[in-house]
Amino acid sequence: MTKIGLRSWLLLCSLLPALLVSVFCAGYFSYVRYQELALSFSQRAQHIALPLSISSQDLLSRQNTAALEQLLSSAHRLNSPLVSNISLFDTNHQPLIHTNPQQFSRALQLSSTQKLAPTGLLAENVNELVFYQPLPTTDDSGIQGYLLLQLPKAQLQLQQQQLLLHVILINAGCLIAFMLPTLLLLRRVHQPVRQILRNLQLLLNGQKAETGSGNTGGIVRELTQLQHSLNLLGTHFNVQEQEMQQQIEQVTSDLQQSMEQLEVQNIELDFARRKAQEENRQKSEFLAKMSHELRTPLNGVIGFTRQLLKTQLSSNQHDYLTTIQKSANSLLHLVNDVLDFSKLEEGRLSINPEPFSLRDMLNDATELLAANAFDKHLELVLMVEPSCPDDLVADPARFVQVLMNIAGNAIKFTDHGSIVIRVSATLLNEDQLILHCSVQDTGRGISEEQQSQLFQGFSYNDSRSHQSGSGLGLMISQRLVKAMGGNIGFESKQAEGSTFWFTIKCLRHHIAVADSLPLDVLENKHLLYFEPQQHSREATLALLHNWGLQVTACATKGQLQQALAHQQHYDIGLIGRTIALNQVNQVLALIKQIKPQCSHTCLLVNTLSPHLRETLLSSGADACLSKPPHLRKLATALAQPYLKKAQPVDETAGQRQGSLKVLTVDDNEANLKLINTLLAEQVEQIDSARDGAEAWHKATQHVYDIIFMDINMPVMDGINACQRIRQSSLNEHTPIIAVTAHAVDGERARLLTLGFNEFLSKPLDENMLHCSLQEFCPTSRPQSPPPNWPASKLVNWPMSLERAGGKCSLMKEMLQMLVSSIPPSRAAIQQAVTSQDVTQLLQQIHKLNGACCYTGVPRLKQLSELLETQLKQGKSLTELEPELLELDDIMQGLWLESQHWQWQ
Repeated sequence: MTKIGLRSWLLLCSLLPALLVSVFCAGYFSYVRYQELALSFSQRAQHIALPLSISSQDLLSRQNTAALEQLLSSAHRLNSPLVSNISLFDTNHQPLIHTNPQQFSRALQLSSTQKLAPTGLLAENVNELVFYQPLPTTDDSGIQGYLLLQLPKAQLQLQQQQLLLHVILINAGCLIAFMLPTLLLLRRVHQPVRQILRNLQLLLNGQKAETGSGNTGGIVRELTQLQHSLNLLGTHFNVQEQEMQQQIEQVTSDLQQSMEQLEVQNIELDFARRKAQEENRQKSEFLAKMSHELRTPLNGVIGFTRQLLKTQLSSNQHDYLTTIQKSANSLLHLVNDVLDFSKLEEGRLSINPEPFSLRDMLNDATELLAANAFDKHLELVLMVEPSCPDDLVADPARFVQVLMNIAGNAIKFTDHGSIVIRVSATLLNEDQLILHCSVQDTGRGISEEQQSQLFQGFSYNDSRSHQSGSGLGLMISQRLVKAMGGNIGFESKQAEGSTFWFTIKCLRHHIAVADSLPLDVLENKHLLYFEPQQHSREATLALLHNWGLQVTACATKGQLQQALAHQQHYDIGLIGRTIALNQVNQVLALIKQIKPQCSHTCLLVNTLSPHLRETLLSSGADACLSKPPHLRKLATALAQPYLKKAQPVDETAGQRQGSLKVLTVDDNEANLKLINTLLAEQVEQIDSARDGAEAWHKATQHVYDIIFMDINMPVMDGINACQRIRQSSLNEHTPIIAVTAHAVDGERARLLTLGFNEFLSKPLDENMLHCSLQEFCPTSRPQSPPPNWPASKLVNWPMSLERAGGKCSLMKEMLQMLVSSIPPSRAAIQQAVTSQDVTQLLQQIHKLNGACCYTGVPRLKQLSELLETQLKQGKSLTELEPELLELDDIMQGLWLESQHWQWQ
């Protein structure tokens, strides 16, 4: 509104009310006249039709057709051009007479069932009005004829247009009448103001102002001084404008050149981006195809190597096969690393959780690291807390990948000393836990400059340090750890070593994944252990004590001689030594020294050489293992002599094969043979198919307990076969496990949505195959009679067995450890309560709560957890006195019960 000038305001204020009044009046009277014309038009039609209907009915009843036609034609001529056609219809609504047949349309004819009101019916279309007038009738049938009058709208529209024209002319006259005095007023008032604005515009344009005319001279004289000032201001503005214009032209020229250069660069970058995207797409397709093509033959190589290792072999053959297996696994890891690099560039990394044995996985990984550690004469140690659960659900391959990256770097950049891998767990609840893994080395350490760039990747051309590398391993590890819900970090000082740590979130698996160890025959056996290296000694001692062995540990030769001087006989002698070719005689001397007082002797050495180990075995040792000892291999080596003596009966031999019928599907002959060989040890009947169509055909004829289905097959792929099997009536609920070498991100989730129950990647792992059978075919699990547990009101024996992974010996050991800790725990808690030491009390309660997590004592677990929570929330000891008294009663009751337990 502020942009409207004075002239416009005057015109608006004078003309707008006049315009509104005239438009309102004209509109109102036009509307009224419009309605009158329309009403008059319809009334005239009714006035024409009503007498015609009466006359027509009379003539029609006398069947005087000629007079009837004359009557209608005369009426048409008299009312023309108001009426364009008159039609007469009989009682059956059939046309009898048309005065103007060309104007009649059958669409205007009423249906035979339609009835008309006595006043008639008026209808309207685009071009005309149609009036229907019924003929009067004297009978009671209700059926009557009618007249049809067609009235063109042309005359009505002409009258309405004439009315509109008159209204417009009247409005225009009114506006002109109002406008004349307004324009006269504007001429008197607006002209001086316009003269001033024109002079001001001239000043702004750098010109001299005009002198005023006679009728505006007074106003111009009053503005003379103002115009003079405006002239000066205009001159100043002109000078500044010229300078500004020169600067703008210069900046515009520079900007135009920059824009041209940017446009050329943008075009080049766009071409480069498109080329990079296409190359990246081709690379991803190639890597996915390469992964599938490599995994398929590797599945056969690794699988049959594992099967061959189960057979009777010589030591050299076993070493050769082990080398083949490690080489194949290295090639498989190489394929995985290449895919990880590609996924890292694309911002995606796959995480595939599955059940696994933590200790077996860690020991297998440590064995792979041992060779590099032995080459540099480093002490490699694995320490796993006994309280750490073994059966977990996470991504073991990614866990090992991170561990191998960190531990491999530790070995690479450590010249002397030790590499210690520590693993512990923090329970979040009964099903979730945080796994903490750290790798401590005694290497060179990391400078502060490198620490800030450690997880961002280095370049091999980086000259900052001789230990610089690509850094991609740590960068991938960081991404993997975050994807698994954990964190990664490190602590390091130059020349003092480094400690890298990472955490991942895991789930507990309530089914035992790993086979049980032969620990029953080792219980309470006396073992003499000699190990000069401190970390190795501590790790192995914790393992041996956990197995129930009575261990005499010696760190020096003097302690060993002192232990032998007691003339005590030991069941097992275990010697741990670092060894080289020039130190073989020292080891042989140790074997001769302890052998008279030990029934069996086992060596732990830092070498993988089969010839050196054969030399040691030939000198009198019963077994020779590499350091750090593999958990399973060490238990087997120590128990082997007693297993031979005991010759236990394999109670599960008759139950090893479940009464299951399995269908295996794979187009590769080697892979099909491998999976059949692995399943033959666990199931009763196996059917095989070499493509999806054959599998679908067999599934329509036989009922299977489980189906293992390859994905990429000719004729019909595994996905279509799975969907068709789901539609069949025999195997619609049968578990179908996808087995594929296609290792792309999201493959497992995609297959699960397509109808598969689980996903197994090639190369096949025998343990995972066994777990799949246990998971989806529970009837195949060996059924053992329920044991006769001791009577107890505080111990839930099934829960205890479940917490121990179904291992009776482990359950007994965990309960005995809890019971043995009750007296010192009670004393420490009472002492903390007496001295009002909340910190010490919280520490003891936390320790007790942790011990209860692995035993089936629900009341004690619930109460200790409650007390720990209340103490952390700041509750006073006075408020918690009832709970503390109840805790003491339960602990005392559990201790008294344990004194009467008799294990069977």
